[in-house]
Formats: sequence, C-alpha cells, structure tokens
Amino acid sequence: MAIALNLTAPLKQDPETQQRLQGLAAVFADQVQPAIDAALAGSEIVHFARVVVIDSKYIQVLTEFDGDPMQYTEFFRQQLGPVFQQIFSLVEGAPPWEELDNPNSFFEFTHGLNLPCLGKASVGNADRGYLFSAFGDTTVRELKAAIAKAASQAAPA
Repeated sequence: MAIALNLTAPLKQDPETQQRLQGLAAVFADQVQPAIDAALAGSEIVHFARVVVIDSKYIQVLTEFDGDPMQYTEFFRQQLGPVFQQIFSLVEGAPPWEELDNPNSFFEFTHGLNLPCLGKASVGNADRGYLFSAFGDTTVRELKAAIAKAASQAAPA
C-alpha cells in the first residue's frame, strides 16, 4: 500500500529568503524538476510527487510511495540531497545542511514536518491519516510490470 508524505515546512519571511524562494520557483522547471524526475523514475517506489508553495509562507513536498519511511527518506537524502539542501535553506528553524546530512537527522527532521491527513489511517499509514488508493496495496514495480505485460500481449506479432 502506498504511504503518504505531506512534508509541510514554514518558510522564512525575511526579504533575502523570499527572493531566494522566487529564484527557486523561476528555475524549478528547468533545473530542479529534471533531477527529481530522474531520481524518482529510477526509484520505482514513488507513485506521485509534487512540490507546492502556499502564499510564500509554506513549502510542501507531497508524495505517495511504497515501502519503509526511513529507507524512503534516506533515498531522498542520497539522491536529491542538493535539492533538499536548497529547500531546507529556506525553511524556518531548519538546522544547517551539515547537521541534516545523515540518515537519522534527515529522517527525524522530515518526519517532524510530515503532517497527517484528516481521517482514519489506512493500512501502512499508521498515524498518517486517510489515504485512498485505487490500486490497493499494489506497488509501483507491480503496476509497471502489469502495464509492460499488457502492452506486450497487445502488440501485434
């Protein structure tokens, strides 16, 4: 079953940070998004991912993923460390990257920013609130394999 990540962090409100936020927004599609796409495509555990800024006051990293949350955050730290270093430099109360750049600190900090959804938790989402999945507990790898199998069976010989 997919697990929800609703990382929601308050952004610093000083002019310099707000200017850096606008700079990140300006280059996100061309410079940051390709790195995220490559890492997530290679992971084969992420169903969906998006980054949202709310009124220049909060930044959210929202994903649905398969597997263990600790392993998942470690994957993000290793594969997308520079992206998170840039994001967390904008976040109110975030420790310096040198302190976050280890498995336990990164997990604890991101876990503390993970807001639960409203409602009753589903299987695999203890303390995370409600998450609907049209595919039950089917993983990304299983979905990709089923799609590949169906495509090969549908292809003319």
